[in-house]
Amino acid sequence: MRNLISILLVISLTTSFGQQQKQITFKKSDYPISRFTLRTIASNFGQVKIITTTVSPKASSDSFLCRSWLIIQKNDKILTRKFYDIDPVGGCSGLFFPPTQLLDNYFILSKFGDYDGETLLVDKTGKLIVLAGGSFSISADKKYIFSVWDSDLSGITIFDLTSGKTILSRDIEGDKRYGDFYFQDGKYYISYVEDNTVGEIDLHNKKIIASKKKSGFLKQTNKLKIYNGVQTLPKCNCGS
Repeated sequence: MRNLISILLVISLTTSFGQQQKQITFKKSDYPISRFTLRTIASNFGQVKIITTTVSPKASSDSFLCRSWLIIQKNDKILTRKFYDIDPVGGCSGLFFPPTQLLDNYFILSKFGDYDGETLLVDKTGKLIVLAGGSFSISADKKYIFSVWDSDLSGITIFDLTSGKTILSRDIEGDKRYGDFYFQDGKYYISYVEDNTVGEIDLHNKKIIASKKKSGFLKQTNKLKIYNGVQTLPKCNCGS
């Protein structure tokens, strides 16, 4: 009996692995244009090429809502394959490039859906860094990337673009939700959606400090620009 259970377990694991591998490798023949909408975008970043493919069914009767593939290759050698089977959960879904790339040392794109947004960074070697987030902002000196999580759980991620390390990635305390990032009077701030309060971002100690100032003191001209904002994304629903 124990041997039979072991055999069944091996079969199950082998089948699951085979299905996962089939998903990870995109096959265009599996998604005929009569039934599916396909969107493939490729971009070069030095010797690295980043390719995204997003598929959505034209009929709601299909077994999935949105699938996306990410391929990173260098000198025609594939370094990374990443597959997402995404539930839009009423929002944006899929993989998206910003209109223009803003950094010399990192290529940036965003993943939306599943209540689990991601900000994806690819460096010059082709290494992929996955951050909790989605939409993002970049400091004027291009030292930091800031991202509010595209999630049912409000949180922020701050990444140091010089050291290549995450400074802070955490959810919010209490019932508040994070809003926009600001740089004013030599300091970084984060606003809150529900009320008139502000958090001061302490990069050195890696924490958010409740400011005694109200959000009204923040000037709109000091707000960091948001890239890949879900309100402005074209073809937000899985590329269609």
